[in-house]
Amino acid sequence: MNNKIRFGIMSCASIVPRFVRGLELCGLGEAAAIASRSLEKAQKTALELNIPQVYGSYEELLEDSTVEAVYIPLINSLHFQWAERSLLAGKHVIMEKPFVLHEEQAVRLAQLAEEKGLFITEAVKTPFLPVFADIKKIIDRKTLGEIRFMHLRQSYTGGSYIAGWNTEKEAGGGVLYGNEAYFFHMTEFLAGKIASCSGSATYGPSVEDQCSLSAVTESNILASLFVSSRVLFSNGLTIYLDHGRIEVPDYWKASEAYVYEGDVLKETISYPCRYEFRYELEHYCSLIREGRLQSPVTPVSSSGRYIGICEGLYRQWEAERP
Repeated sequence: MNNKIRFGIMSCASIVPRFVRGLELCGLGEAAAIASRSLEKAQKTALELNIPQVYGSYEELLEDSTVEAVYIPLINSLHFQWAERSLLAGKHVIMEKPFVLHEEQAVRLAQLAEEKGLFITEAVKTPFLPVFADIKKIIDRKTLGEIRFMHLRQSYTGGSYIAGWNTEKEAGGGVLYGNEAYFFHMTEFLAGKIASCSGSATYGPSVEDQCSLSAVTESNILASLFVSSRVLFSNGLTIYLDHGRIEVPDYWKASEAYVYEGDVLKETISYPCRYEFRYELEHYCSLIREGRLQSPVTPVSSSGRYIGICEGLYRQWEAERP
């Protein structure tokens, strides 16, 4: 008997193939339908990814009674609208980052999902990667002492991240909305609840093209983020502890990490996986089948709180712009 969760996918965004392959690897869900405002584009993507049902509108997708859950990788400004409509149509929701653009929208979606008895989450893969499970054990065992500082770095100067709607304020573009989820979720996953956060940014014609954030957790751990679409640098995460450090290249899709005691490499953590989506989808699909409404790892309350922090930063930056 096929007990896989049948997903409908909203849009043919570049991230969709990785989501579909992740579903296949996790074995708990399947891509049953895909929709785009361009039927021709949806048909092409469906053929490439072996998705059986195709729709030329998102409304048609939501009318499909065989679709149990919806994956939403639309442009940022459309997240709330289509998540709300999906919940009203009786569908579980997994939504790409950033979850929404306003904290009050996250509150509304959480309340609606609870009323409807439906699961909803922001799709954040990093806490579920096996590399970070091992790193968390090292931190909790305190073999290298206490964690003191985390430094996260991400840069890109080409591709879709610096073009199209990603450069438009009204669409929810900018490097903060593009990267905040990883920073906030991973800081709290590894170092505890954030007590305060401050930051600064430089701007392009419309949206911020660089930002630097500093957060302090309730356990007095400092975490920093630097993101740039202007210059390239070494991407990754460095976790500093009393007696060593942990280096995680490309932390948002980590397959390796290097553990140092002092300056001596003591351990290499390695979990190669081409489609890292599989781990979060194993978690989310299991919760849906159990009848759970939210993930204890990526709860909507956290996603909403993080967006609230971003809203405050944006108000400050707009007021300070030359």
